[in-house]
Amino acid sequence: MLVETSRTTEVRGEVITDGYAYGVTYKLNGNELVKLHCDVNKKVSEEVETPEGKQTVESRKSVGIMFRESGNKQISLQEGEEIAPHVVVFEQILSDVAALLAPAPVKATE
Repeated sequence: MLVETSRTTEVRGEVITDGYAYGVTYKLNGNELVKLHCDVNKKVSEEVETPEGKQTVESRKSVGIMFRESGNKQISLQEGEEIAPHVVVFEQILSDVAALLAPAPVKATE
């Protein structure tokens, strides 16, 4: 007979702020955060030639990753990227996920 020992749920989301898009993926075992991975992409604009003339096209350029797993946090960004703003966003993402996982407060009855 199969005895289930764990079940994971994967959640995907995105945070867009200050010209960056953070692709967030996290895995849960029950209500416990197992790992969180965050792709850091910079929004870039470039002009391209089209049959109608030059047009500005917006795209995303990968500039790094941030993740939390097994009690460790790691951030890897391309040289030239300022670390501090990304750390602030990463900590906010971790805080938001923790808030989502927190049990709802119990209302007192009179």
